[in-house]
Amino acid sequence: MTINNKGFTLLEIIMVAFLFSIISAAIFSVLATGRNSLSVGESQIGVQQACRNGLDSMIKELRQAGVSTITGVPANGTNYSSITFQIPTAIAATGITWSSSIQYTLGGLNGAQLLKTQSGSQKVFANNISALSFNRSAANPNVVNISVTAQKNTFPGFTATQSTITLTSQVKLRN
Repeated sequence: MTINNKGFTLLEIIMVAFLFSIISAAIFSVLATGRNSLSVGESQIGVQQACRNGLDSMIKELRQAGVSTITGVPANGTNYSSITFQIPTAIAATGITWSSSIQYTLGGLNGAQLLKTQSGSQKVFANNISALSFNRSAANPNVVNISVTAQKNTFPGFTATQSTITLTSQVKLRN
């Protein structure tokens, strides 16, 4: 009589299940690391964009400002957290017509927003801003140095990651 043994033994099934679980755990680990890296990268890009957008908007308006219209940032080399200035709205033979005062400062939600205040209305230009400073030197009062620092915490997985960027620029003012 012939015995037909075409099945798997319990030991073979356990070994296959064990190998499958090891391979699955390795694949899951790689995917989780990739997801965390993506989350951190997106956070860093968001912080950079917010910082860059805020700085660009300030630079565009400050380039139009006259030296005599700057208040709150004397030319003494000290860092100040806000700047107030005016830009021309019309130029005629009789002279320049200046806008109402424009102020850039740090404030808003949790004190982490770049705010522009003009004619009593506020506009948020950037979020997650942790530091803002302006200064002018006595040697070159026509140049405003700007520094903007943005910072954001993300929690990919079980660890916290902090994305921080500081952008600086110099703006040459009108006469």
